[in-house]
Amino acid sequence: MEKINSTELIIAEKPSSAKKIAYALAEGEVKILKEGKLRYYEIKRGNKKIYVVGAAGHLFGVGEKKKTGFLKYPIFDVEWKPLYALDKNASYTKDYINLIKKLCKNVDEVIIATDYDIEGETIGYNILRFLAGREKAKRMLFSALTKKDIVKAYENSKNDILKGLANAGITRHVLDFYWGINVSRALMSSIRKAGMFKILSSGRVQGPALKIIYDREREIEKFVPKLYWRVHVKAKNTWFTYEKEKIWSEEEAKKIVEVVKKVKVGLVVDVKKKIVKQNPYPPFNLNDLQSEAYSLYRITPKRTQEIAQKLYELSLISYPRTSSQKLPKTIDFRNILKGLANIYGKEVEKIIEKGNLVPVEGKKSDEAHPAIHPTGEVKELNALKKDEMKIYDLIARRFLACFSEACIKEIVKVVISVENLNFFAEGKRIIKPGWREIYPFARDKEIEIDGFEKGEKVEIKEIKKEKKETKPPDRYNPASLIRELEKRNLGTKATRAEIIQNLYDRGYIKGRRIKITPLGKKIVEALEKNSPELLSEDLTREFEKKMKEIKKNKVNNELVLNDAKKTLESICKVFKEKEEEIGKDLIKAVRENECLGPCKCGGKLVIKRSKRGKRFVGCNNYPECKVTYPLPGKGQIEATGKTCEHCGTPIIKVKVKGKKPWEMCLDPNCKSKK
Repeated sequence: MEKINSTELIIAEKPSSAKKIAYALAEGEVKILKEGKLRYYEIKRGNKKIYVVGAAGHLFGVGEKKKTGFLKYPIFDVEWKPLYALDKNASYTKDYINLIKKLCKNVDEVIIATDYDIEGETIGYNILRFLAGREKAKRMLFSALTKKDIVKAYENSKNDILKGLANAGITRHVLDFYWGINVSRALMSSIRKAGMFKILSSGRVQGPALKIIYDREREIEKFVPKLYWRVHVKAKNTWFTYEKEKIWSEEEAKKIVEVVKKVKVGLVVDVKKKIVKQNPYPPFNLNDLQSEAYSLYRITPKRTQEIAQKLYELSLISYPRTSSQKLPKTIDFRNILKGLANIYGKEVEKIIEKGNLVPVEGKKSDEAHPAIHPTGEVKELNALKKDEMKIYDLIARRFLACFSEACIKEIVKVVISVENLNFFAEGKRIIKPGWREIYPFARDKEIEIDGFEKGEKVEIKEIKKEKKETKPPDRYNPASLIRELEKRNLGTKATRAEIIQNLYDRGYIKGRRIKITPLGKKIVEALEKNSPELLSEDLTREFEKKMKEIKKNKVNNELVLNDAKKTLESICKVFKEKEEEIGKDLIKAVRENECLGPCKCGGKLVIKRSKRGKRFVGCNNYPECKVTYPLPGKGQIEATGKTCEHCGTPIIKVKVKGKKPWEMCLDPNCKSKK
């Protein structure tokens, strides 16, 4: 029996990852040990005894050194504290902290095996300095939780954690705390000064994100539609459109129709055919996956991110929080395809027949991780829920499509002339589907055009004149807003979905086609008028740029934090001078935002709170009108604009986390309740 000459402790980001690491590295039995409700593992590898333990994500967070008044600002005296000391809902972290601290005392070497990104490095660094009491630790880096990847990461572990990445993470957390606590307290203090208590918030990226939605809403409100006409003619079984897609004069459109009606015959003046080769889409990065999942299945970006994280922890896919659209040659494509053949047999067979395993790639890259791809392990697939399977299938098919042949299409363009008036039609036919057979989600309809020959005369069977009007720009949806934030370099791939969800949760935006609420509008207008820096994209981007420089050890993080303090001190000074004025505007917005519909007396039914804090609906004409209705104890309440067909009372929508939203009449005595 080989003599044990050293002990190691591997610390993973989560218990599920710890289990994967233990079973991947064990040479022999895996001992499952318990400390209260928590499990950790003891294994042997070579002449080493190794303990493997999982954290629970972040175990420490930024908080005030000393508690100040709830609405006191500005606040810059902060420190890192155990999460359970900052949030009563995080009491479970105390057990993890005690266990890891205890294990660190009795080992020769500590190895950090948290996720390889800014948050993972922050988690690992905090554990190292607050629990292990060490300056250095080894670092395992991996992009997938397969046995092969884990063993490789262990055998090639670095001699120290990535200090630049850790410092960038520490700085981001402090910066976000500075921004979040001071701006949120400034807003809440203002509304309190004006006579109302309301939880409000803004943040370093949240403000600019809300401003983007606000600006789009203003574009839509200011938009003045303009009338135009289109003229179409039908020859054989194909509709042709007049060469001017928008005819701005009805008189001109009428003249075109009169000419065509009089002549009734067109001459085919041009027929062009070309073969187009369409390569597969690149493999997914996180933003692309979120966008596609929302477009196809209406799965929100936040939910997609959560599902992708779960698939990663089950070893089904590679690390999802990546910007990359590239798959490096070091990935064992053949082995992955072999695993996927159990599920996608026909598709894999076609790829193997092709022989050349070189994937199509996109332009975007990520220094830490490749594009999202399946690992080839499929044991856990049976345990997936419906939405989880949809996301896995998207990732797997997109990966398989990368190795597939191009799609070959024929594009046909036909022009017919009626008395020198030209009409166009375009057809599209797929000759060889190629990768589209594997990834059938591409939205590109075939349009057949009956045979036309140049010089041929054709009968005009029908003619129609359409009256249309120009449309305002589209509202964002959660996926298109994530793309917009990425385009403007606001937030990170890991935080954008959460930022959007926060805007929903605070009642600043609503709907799938995102519309800013009166409250969201007033927040932007109050900030725009008094502290435009809080909405500045340039300021936010500048801090992101500095974060990248900290990561590369080019900038001192204290300098960055001092710059933030100066900016926020200036902003807070303005707020303190205009608190009551800002607060009055915010109160009006809150009242408008919480209006659920008209009262029978002509007033507005709004959400109120009793002295004990219980929500109810009352009329804003109180005390003249004493109409009240109860509300559910939990959940977000929204107006629907509908009234009950039985009693005429407004209908509300109730959203409770984890449940499907439902609509209900406000009147508890209504027949609809029975």
